[in-house]
Amino acid sequence: AGLSFEAPRIPVVSNLTGAVVADDMGSPEFWVRHVRDAVRFLDGVRALEAAGVTTFIELGPDGVLSAMAQECVTGDAAFMPVLRKGRPEAESAVTALAQAHVRGVEVDWAGFFAGTGARRVDLPTYAFERRRFWPETVLWAAPRSTVADQPNGVDARFWDAVEREDLASLAAELEVSGDASLGEVLPALSAWRRQGRERSEVDGWRYRVVWKPLTEASGARLSGAWLVVVLAADTSDSPVVDALAGRGAEVRRVEVEPGTDRAALARLVAGEYAGVVSMLGLVDTTGLIQALGDAGVGARVWCLTRGAVSVGRSDRLVSPTQAQVWGLGRVAALEVPERWGGLVDLPETLDERALSRVVGVLAGSGEDQVAVRSSGVFGRRLVRAPLPEGAGSWSPSGTVLVTGGTGALGGRVARWLAEAGAERLVLT
Repeated sequence: AGLSFEAPRIPVVSNLTGAVVADDMGSPEFWVRHVRDAVRFLDGVRALEAAGVTTFIELGPDGVLSAMAQECVTGDAAFMPVLRKGRPEAESAVTALAQAHVRGVEVDWAGFFAGTGARRVDLPTYAFERRRFWPETVLWAAPRSTVADQPNGVDARFWDAVEREDLASLAAELEVSGDASLGEVLPALSAWRRQGRERSEVDGWRYRVVWKPLTEASGARLSGAWLVVVLAADTSDSPVVDALAGRGAEVRRVEVEPGTDRAALARLVAGEYAGVVSMLGLVDTTGLIQALGDAGVGARVWCLTRGAVSVGRSDRLVSPTQAQVWGLGRVAALEVPERWGGLVDLPETLDERALSRVVGVLAGSGEDQVAVRSSGVFGRRLVRAPLPEGAGSWSPSGTVLVTGGTGALGGRVARWLAEAGAERLVLT
């Protein structure tokens, strides 16, 4: 059949050039560069803004690009992701349409409500007696914290020293000598205040991963056919297979040789399934996800690992190789969300209780990154991670690795590192 290239019918701003493109998109070279060259996302958003665009609608599995684009615009603009992870699709889509409507975008509501029996009704002509009837849906936004909002931070230490008339502590806080004149203190105080505000702002950007206990699903059952894919001669999956079969699943176990090509793998796994469980390594898991798509298998894929994550200080991360599967899984969740189930890390000892917890996750817990341990089931969470009090600023030295350093943002980071004292830079 082949591919044919044509100029776009509507204006397109490409992340390859950061500007409006037309005839360029009709050449194969354009798409080759699209894969290999840097992503000019900031330039693209600024080009749209310069063209007068103030309403942005994101078509994708989540609102990641909307969050990034908000930091790129310089004026008033609204961003509406049509889908949001963890929220009902219908609710997210209607919310986006409603937000676009109130911004002046023409929405075909008749087409949207076609077949539902919905009709227009007249509003009452009398006053509403000072009662509101609008939905009270509020989009959550993190408050912008400042040093003044943190009574237990550097502000508190400063004013405590002032109230106690503790000159030594105050001089140490401002990093000036104890006999400094007012002319020296004021610039130091201004710099101290400015640095505190900058640090507070950056603290709002910093996050870390934690593992939170989840409510366990007791007595969970499975139904339908489940495919379990393992490496040939590997018998470590036997407890998992027995647990699935013992809780209602019709299990089909498929062994694959390491490095089995994609076409052969697609023939092996073809069929109708309620779910797919993979216990393969990184390379073979990649091939399996591709082969399932080739075979038309629409069931969700769950990757089981062991020792790939640590949920606490006493829980060791023992397998970097298995941890790589988690990296792949997070990418698969973005690339094929309709066929992705999740990641489950197994405990060192697979007793009956642990297997019951695994089945509870596979049966539908609403979580897609889970660690099963002897003490319970844990879900992966992102939490704010402010810099600890007393922690000093980082001064780069030696060799510094910058991942994603070949893009526009990476280039700016690299230049800042070089100016700040880094002796060698490795950009990937």
